[in-house]
Amino acid sequence: MNSADARVAGAPSAQTAVRPTNPALVWTTHLFVLALLVGLLGWLNAGAIANAVEVWWVSPTYSHCFLVIPVSAYFVWRRRHDLTSVVPSVYPLALLLAPPLVLFSIAGSIAGINEIEQVALIGLLQVLIAAVLGPAVYRKILFPCLFLFFLVPTGDYLVGPLQRFTTHFISTGLSLLGIPHYTDVNFIKLSNGAFEVAEACAGLRFLIATLAIGVLFVRLMYHKWQKAIVFLLACFVVPVIANGLRALGIVLLAYWSDNRIAVGVDHIVYGWGFLVVILLILMLIGARYADPSPKEEPRQAPAVGSLRLAALLLTTGLSLVIICFGPGILYRELSRPSSVNAAAFSAPLSLPGWERSATSNGWSPNYISPDARLAFAIHQSSSSPLDIDVFVNFYAGKNRSRTLLNANNKLWAEDLWRPLSEGSAATALGTRPVTVGESVIGSGGLMRVVWWTYWTAGQFTTSARNVKLEALRHAFYGQGGSALIALSTPAPGDLAEARARLNRAFRALGGVAIRLEQASQN
Repeated sequence: MNSADARVAGAPSAQTAVRPTNPALVWTTHLFVLALLVGLLGWLNAGAIANAVEVWWVSPTYSHCFLVIPVSAYFVWRRRHDLTSVVPSVYPLALLLAPPLVLFSIAGSIAGINEIEQVALIGLLQVLIAAVLGPAVYRKILFPCLFLFFLVPTGDYLVGPLQRFTTHFISTGLSLLGIPHYTDVNFIKLSNGAFEVAEACAGLRFLIATLAIGVLFVRLMYHKWQKAIVFLLACFVVPVIANGLRALGIVLLAYWSDNRIAVGVDHIVYGWGFLVVILLILMLIGARYADPSPKEEPRQAPAVGSLRLAALLLTTGLSLVIICFGPGILYRELSRPSSVNAAAFSAPLSLPGWERSATSNGWSPNYISPDARLAFAIHQSSSSPLDIDVFVNFYAGKNRSRTLLNANNKLWAEDLWRPLSEGSAATALGTRPVTVGESVIGSGGLMRVVWWTYWTAGQFTTSARNVKLEALRHAFYGQGGSALIALSTPAPGDLAEARARLNRAFRALGGVAIRLEQASQN
């Protein structure tokens, strides 16, 4: 070997000349940046987070959401040894998924659809994790990251279909058993009692809890996707049928015992005891087909990586822009003062053949801070001396704290009135056909019939979803707005007479639609 070869052999190569960074330092730096970005994301979206937590706290259906973060943290902790085999590395291309999520977040906020806003928020969290820690790390913790979507309290839109299914299930079961009964919407009347399939009886709580538990069960028990899909389908179908059997069983127990058992607290205890047994049976059956645990792979050597400050700073800067963009747009759009054409509501309505007076104070919709309001009573002395209370609450839609579809907005004071039946009716506002929702309410021996409908973008609907979609469609145009039109009258005798009175009143109020059009165009 000559001297030149010796010098070449002893010289460090280009790769060994660059010293790798301590993996602990790389992890600490990337996690610190991720924590800052997630903290800013949470602070700017505090309203959406607060709405979600309030639902977890108030609604037993979503109480399990408090366990989602601890469960996700546990699954990350389980992968701690595997994570030592990789080192975080920024992946700015993941941020390309952020713009659609930001638009969804803006849309959900403007339309008042909390689920969309909250799903977009969790989606942005996924993007930040993938961008700051890199695909290799994100794949290792994919399940606990995706499990965070259970933080979103969604599924209320299933309450109506589940109520109808449960009611039909009970009615069909009673018919098969030859028990005489009468079914009216969600009410089932038997010879010795009446039963209401209320929202709490729809089975949504059991369905969502079963799905959440089922996802965890699948993660722990199955490695073949075919088995996982079958079990998750069972987690959706079985709770729905089981809840129908539960409700039917409660009705039968009450009927056969002449309402001595399965009523009051008993019906809750029996119902939940039955559903817990069903869940245990489902899991025991699923466990019989569990896949064998995979062989434990030999622990890999700790990974070696480098800290790329320039790429990390670039990714951090882009993330900051994305995080701040949505809240900035919302602040700009929704902080504008609402302007309503006051003349549209101050000028008196022409009501030929009707006498106008102040409201009776017996009933009024509890709607928070409308931008404009009409409230009066009318009656036809020639037909009936009984008053019809008329309320029109208009919201311009430019203030997030004042919206038509607020969870605190109620058609009546719930501490004074209780619902007796729900339904719908066909009428007309002026000459325009309208389908209205009907609620029969009672208090201290008094009964009232309430007819109501929403107005938005020139259309009448009883669907809250349609109102939200129209609010989204017209959010960035110079017009829009939505309103509640609600009429109520006493029903001391025949409900048919009260309904006829409300029908005549609706037909006399055609001018209300014109006023709403004028107000929305300001």
